[in-house]
Amino acid sequence: MPQLLALEWNASEARAVLAALRGESAIIEQAFSISLLPDSPGEDESKVDVGARIAAALSARGIGQVDTLVSVGRSQIELRHLSLPPAPDEELPELVRFQAMREFNQLDEQWLLDFLPIGQTAEGGQHVMAAAIGPEAVARINKTCEAAGLKPTRFVLRACAAASLWGRNEAIEIAQPRLLVDLLTDEADLTVLIGGQVVFLRTTRLGGDPLQEAEHARLLITEIRRTMAASQNQLGGQKVASIIVCGAGEDYAALAGAIEQDLGATAECFDPFEDLKVRRRLQNNLPDHAGRFTPLLGMVLDELEQTPHAIDLLNPRQLAKPPSRYKKFVPWAVAAAVLIGAFFAYRFYHRSWLEEQIADLKAETEVLDEALVHGTTARKALDKLEAWSATDVVWLDELRELSQEFPPAKEAMLTRLVLSSAAPGGKMTLEGVTETPGALEPLIEALRDREHQVKTSDESAATSGGHYGWEFKSSVGIRREVR
Repeated sequence: MPQLLALEWNASEARAVLAALRGESAIIEQAFSISLLPDSPGEDESKVDVGARIAAALSARGIGQVDTLVSVGRSQIELRHLSLPPAPDEELPELVRFQAMREFNQLDEQWLLDFLPIGQTAEGGQHVMAAAIGPEAVARINKTCEAAGLKPTRFVLRACAAASLWGRNEAIEIAQPRLLVDLLTDEADLTVLIGGQVVFLRTTRLGGDPLQEAEHARLLITEIRRTMAASQNQLGGQKVASIIVCGAGEDYAALAGAIEQDLGATAECFDPFEDLKVRRRLQNNLPDHAGRFTPLLGMVLDELEQTPHAIDLLNPRQLAKPPSRYKKFVPWAVAAAVLIGAFFAYRFYHRSWLEEQIADLKAETEVLDEALVHGTTARKALDKLEAWSATDVVWLDELRELSQEFPPAKEAMLTRLVLSSAAPGGKMTLEGVTETPGALEPLIEALRDREHQVKTSDESAATSGGHYGWEFKSSVGIRREVR
């Protein structure tokens, strides 16, 4: 198999991995970084010709025109978690695009869109992570690749590629969420995985080097803590069991130790080159900060081993085309053509005219049938989305009404508020303390109406003492009628 190049770049650095398939094994032949900083201090970074720098580096290493996979970072795309109603797998691409048109800020037909299923909803639908990249970003990537003498064949989401490499570890425990930390030059990918599959991801900017500066290490740990909390909420309470830092060496080990000490979760290092087959020349000269090459290594291995990429924006999941309705009519058409040809042989010109008319009508019928199938599928997808969202609760309105009707802070205070969906509507669970018993009765009467079923507050004397002498628990059931 020919060589394969994986490439990514940002404002300060480009990274590349060259690999090939030898027999049944993927061999990593080269891995290197390319500085994109100005040659002179104070020079404008925007003046640097990124494509020319990459082209020069490739030429110096004897790398010509090769199939190229481009790693796309979180800052280049829009990302949303979508919840879809139950639907067959073949209808998911169309359903995702319909939902994305409503959820994304600027999405239109010019954007590239792909998605990754990440679990089922309580109603039997699908949770998906959808990624989209705009035409301007695509044009910038293509322009840089063209200047470098390359033609990209895939746009792979960087965090998913890194997760794919780590996911090859046979010791993975499927049920436990893990957090993969990939430190790059100016940002870090924070990716939560379950059994090697991405279920949640964030990217945070790095103001400095967490490997060298304690202050920036603390800032990174703060972002990791936020990611763990956000993913726990996204995963219905599942906590991150351990943290994996991509990289090897004393600096990475020290950072993993600091993370473990501050967060109380197991932290370890992952050397992306450790279990790979690497050319001897590269083995003796691995690049600095090897962890930054984790996504590129995952991309080339997936491609060489023909493993589908989790999210490939250049080759997204497509709506399955229905089988042709006309194959079963082919024998009849052939028989009819023979009979007509034998009967009208002496009227050659007339027969030719008839055949041309038949061909034109068939072509027109195929176009109309294809449009009909596409329109029917789109209508079904839209109907499902509208039916699913008809009973959706507008939580901002519910919180506003609760805030307006709630007693003054001197009389009562909420200590816990839980909002949950429950078709056809939702539920609010309230816990808190009051100054006197019965302080919530006005709130209960104000909230109770046709769409709100309020459970009478369970009150008891507070054990903590202080100004608020009573504790309460109550719930509000919200039932939305189909509009």
